[in-house]
Amino acid sequence: MWVVFLTISEVSDILLRLFTYSEEKMDSIPFAMPQDFTLSLARAHLNQGQWFIFSKQLMLVSEEGKRIPKTANLPSLREVYVGYFKGESCFAAEIAEDVQAPSGWMWSCFRSLHGVLPKEEYALAGRALQLLEWDRTHTYCGTCGQKTFPRKEERCRECSSCGQLAYPKLAPAIMALVQREEKILLARGSHFPQNMYSVLAGYLDVGETLEQCVVREVQEEVGLKVGNVRYMGSQPWPFTGSLMVGFACDWLEGDIIKDPLEIEEAGWFARDELPIIPTEVSLAYWLIDSWKRGRLPS
Repeated sequence: MWVVFLTISEVSDILLRLFTYSEEKMDSIPFAMPQDFTLSLARAHLNQGQWFIFSKQLMLVSEEGKRIPKTANLPSLREVYVGYFKGESCFAAEIAEDVQAPSGWMWSCFRSLHGVLPKEEYALAGRALQLLEWDRTHTYCGTCGQKTFPRKEERCRECSSCGQLAYPKLAPAIMALVQREEKILLARGSHFPQNMYSVLAGYLDVGETLEQCVVREVQEEVGLKVGNVRYMGSQPWPFTGSLMVGFACDWLEGDIIKDPLEIEEAGWFARDELPIIPTEVSLAYWLIDSWKRGRLPS
């Protein structure tokens, strides 16, 4: 048995690194709920506050792109209550595609607003987008086909005929940063922008743990066996209604054998030869950046 003795200074340095690592995770992941946000539906009857107004993936913002409306000034297809933040109720509205933006406002690609809108508003907008999609896709009961209505006491739509309850649901998905000595595995799918590479990703299957999903997805997509799977962080992902859960893992054996249905290219990359990677809006960027800075948990 080995016994390791550390000085008070060394222990303090380790703890500082751990807390800094955790704090950076909380602050740097887009779409994470702000600390002052309240999920309560108690203020849903109010109509003044912050309005996150969408037409598909376009969001209504001021012409400089840094403000959102304080009132719902357009005819909407649906409206949902988002929550309560810093003394204001927050709402979301879906607008038809052919509706023009009012004077002084514009429709802007929601993804491109990262770094333009304040990060707290951007996170709430992501929640708003997901709630609108849930409300739209559960207007009718999946069991009997009758119309549903929103319950007042909780975030749920209830069937007016059979009583079936429909709560917002997330699709958990893993992201796997595979490390082999001083290199990581990056790959590109057919739907990726040109020359962009990312970490492997895949949806959780029924009866599967997140760690098992990491091992399976890596095996299926590139034919490699991995181990030492450890959790890195998570991110709500409003574009697909997912919760992305990031892991680091180590290569154990095998050569890259691409799944042609999933992967166009895959390879090992050192820190000084990285290709184009996803932007800071994605958890994939944060995983790769943590590795670049030598901050993977061991």
